[in-house]
Amino acid sequence: MKTGDPAMASMAPPDGEGPLVRDGDRTTHGPLSLAALPAENPLLRPVRDVLEDGGTAACRAPLYVAAGTPLREAAARMAGAGSSACLVRAAGAGTGQGAPQVAPQVAAGCPLPAGILTERDVVRALARHGPGAATLPVEAAMTAALVTVREDELLFEGLSRMVRHAIRRLVVMAADGTVRGLLEESDLLAAGADNPVQLVADMAAAPDGAGCRPLLERARRVVVRCVEQGVPARHVGRLGAELHDHLLARLTHLAVAAMPLPPPAPFGMAVLGSQARREQFLAADQDAAMVISEAFGDVPPEQVDDYFQRLAARLAALQTEAGVPDCPHGVVPGNPAWRMTLPQWRADVAAMLRAPDAPGGLRCSMLVDARGVDDGWDLVVRLRALLADMVRNTPLMLRYMAREAVRFAPPLGMFGALVVERATTGKADGQGGSAGSRKPDGRMAGALDLKRGGVFPLMHGVRTLTLDAGATAHDTAGRIAQLQAAGVLSATRAADLGEAMDHLLGLRARAQAAALRGGAVPDDRVRPDELSGLERERLKQCFKVVADFQDMLRRRYSLHLMT
Repeated sequence: MKTGDPAMASMAPPDGEGPLVRDGDRTTHGPLSLAALPAENPLLRPVRDVLEDGGTAACRAPLYVAAGTPLREAAARMAGAGSSACLVRAAGAGTGQGAPQVAPQVAAGCPLPAGILTERDVVRALARHGPGAATLPVEAAMTAALVTVREDELLFEGLSRMVRHAIRRLVVMAADGTVRGLLEESDLLAAGADNPVQLVADMAAAPDGAGCRPLLERARRVVVRCVEQGVPARHVGRLGAELHDHLLARLTHLAVAAMPLPPPAPFGMAVLGSQARREQFLAADQDAAMVISEAFGDVPPEQVDDYFQRLAARLAALQTEAGVPDCPHGVVPGNPAWRMTLPQWRADVAAMLRAPDAPGGLRCSMLVDARGVDDGWDLVVRLRALLADMVRNTPLMLRYMAREAVRFAPPLGMFGALVVERATTGKADGQGGSAGSRKPDGRMAGALDLKRGGVFPLMHGVRTLTLDAGATAHDTAGRIAQLQAAGVLSATRAADLGEAMDHLLGLRARAQAAALRGGAVPDDRVRPDELSGLERERLKQCFKVVADFQDMLRRRYSLHLMT
């Protein structure tokens, strides 16, 4: 974080997604049945459908102005066309001999413009420059970093991208790299979406932690609705993570504002785990860390440490006010082990690699996923890069990491039957041992743990291979694709792993949404007796894919030689 910057989430480039195929209708069977999902979700249509249906005026042909156009003239053009934005044509692009300074509105198929000018940009320019803003060229007020969406991508992907970048319109690109139009927030809302874009704006304006509490509840409702409408799990996970990114960014800025002095050094907030991989759904707690720059000048190190200790405590208090549960394992910035300067992080990693062990392997694994939120100095990126370089040169640490991926076996019996948790008897659970009772440790009898037996071994094994291969993707699906491209995974295994991960995440998301609707605390368990017969068979196949993948890891890293 750069001190004084406005709150905004990480601006990582969007992940590419292929076409999605939905299964046909099935006989309804239980609350988690695939048949409970709607046959058609408007947000699962491609962007081109909105363009071809007409959409709003802004979603058809965009308004263009030429570079050098005075801001007053551009604003008048926007008002005359009834448009809230215009695209700025690059200097000398497509104007031709004797072309007018302000190009007329043009049809789709134009080259990528130099930037976009919105009503909000005009207002900001007036607030900053006063009456003199009228004669400024549009380049002085426009946004040059365009955020785009391809016309063959899903509307949901467009919505997710707006949320990530906290914007209200996207430039739609054709396959040949030309502009098709502008996709507005209103187009997505007309397609049946909730309004997470407005939710992000409300988060940025939240006055305190208590003001963030209803916004967190709204974010959960958005995720639940997406799950219930049949949006694929990887898309839901991304949207959920991006909403939580904005919430963390706002709480961090509130914490800084509550301090008597500004930070003595730049720092970055890092999210870890499923939040970092953008596979976040409705988990109870979130893992996070803080990376502090060594550039604190003449301020004594002990004063820097004291400042960030108090800042982390203030952030924790704000999170509690907002309803964000604390991590029971202490993976929070308030823990000195997860709050250090970049040189301290480097020394910490080096110490782990000098004496590799299982706890060190888990810690390294979490840092491999680290993703910066509101990290204007790329401190988290630098931490992850140095970690990757150091771990790749330590084969023993990779073996410890791989061993964690095979520690939990999928819940399959000797003949391939699903193995569920059993009810206890007598007074142990206070429920008489009936089906669905809770064990003393909170596990549900008659259920199985999707994370322990499926999601974690698959995700963690892929994460280890990714680090070993020097791949850079952050999410599990992207990592699988990169490992296939690098020849680490065969096309068949990569496809199996991808399908298994999607199905496991989908089941978990629907189970969590159902639990939240029922007033229960979401967890990673699902009851097989609430699944259709087809879903149970697919679940068995997923666990078999995981078991086969674990065998591959055992062979690749010679895990039988480790004690």
